[in-house]
Amino acid sequence: MKLSLKFLSLPAALVLLVMLLVACGAQSPAETAAEPTPESTANGQAAPTPEQPKELETRVFKDYAGREVTIPLHPKRIIVNQFMGHLLAVGMKPVGATKPQLTQFEDSSFLKPLGLTEGVEDLGDTISLEKTLTLSPDLIIVQQNNADDNKNVEELSKIAPTVVLSYGSKTMFDQLKEIADIAGVPEKAEQWIAQYESKAEQYRKQLADVIGPDVTFTVMEAWPKSEIMIFGNLFGRGTFSLYNSLQLKAPPKVHEAVIDKEPSYLKVSLETLPDYIGDYVFLTVYDWQDGDNSKLEEELKNAPVWRSLPVVKEDRVIKVDVKSFLPGDPLSIEKQMEEQTRLLLEKFKK
Repeated sequence: MKLSLKFLSLPAALVLLVMLLVACGAQSPAETAAEPTPESTANGQAAPTPEQPKELETRVFKDYAGREVTIPLHPKRIIVNQFMGHLLAVGMKPVGATKPQLTQFEDSSFLKPLGLTEGVEDLGDTISLEKTLTLSPDLIIVQQNNADDNKNVEELSKIAPTVVLSYGSKTMFDQLKEIADIAGVPEKAEQWIAQYESKAEQYRKQLADVIGPDVTFTVMEAWPKSEIMIFGNLFGRGTFSLYNSLQLKAPPKVHEAVIDKEPSYLKVSLETLPDYIGDYVFLTVYDWQDGDNSKLEEELKNAPVWRSLPVVKEDRVIKVDVKSFLPGDPLSIEKQMEEQTRLLLEKFKK
């Protein structure tokens, strides 16, 4: 029934009008909850407030294989088959790594006492897809030189963003900066490099007092079947610390063949070895075939070409442990630099 105002007195009519206006402007709790607001999303869900977690921020990274990969700005759960030492140097511990990578840390006399592998899941000889799934990574880093894991890049990419990086094509500093950038902590690389450079400067001053500017050094490794590897400054064996940090010289033929080159190593025969030998030699012995380094070292010592070298006759060969000098990560290189300085001061002060 409609209500007519003309039969009401003026005061009563005014009261009734106010009541009607209030009733029209009010809403039930149900109506209020249902009405969309600027803070609500299109599907009816409440938008994040400053106290709620935001959607994961990402960016596009072009990897060594030429793939454009969308990766998190700040990954938290990374798995690797290489570059574990680079991540640790910038304060990022991977949640998983392959057995060869973990073994390097366990075998190194420099790194084993630090207990750096604790809490890192063993992914097997190659990255296990099953274990990777259980770890829920938000980023996977694969070494380009590892053919077995590269076969699984597409499968790994279905689990988490997967980037392929080269090992042995950059200096340790450049590789560290790249890894820190991918991990979202570029400033950590600069901090680590600054403290390392400070140490290197002190060591250079100590060595300059006993080693002349023209003295040359060769870094070589004996392999099975009389093969010899000559290493440049991009592939472990203490080369970066020796040539870049301590700024000692390689002989001309070594410099031409492997310094700042990719690949930064060269396989030579015993017969051609004399062409690459400097005034001093840093030697490692690596029987990757049978695992008997002592037997291989004995074979090298008895080889006529080796015995005839002046550096051998004059005790200018410095032997170091391959397990500690094989890695080329920042943590290992810093320790290798310390050991090289100690050995060189000992040798030259005799």
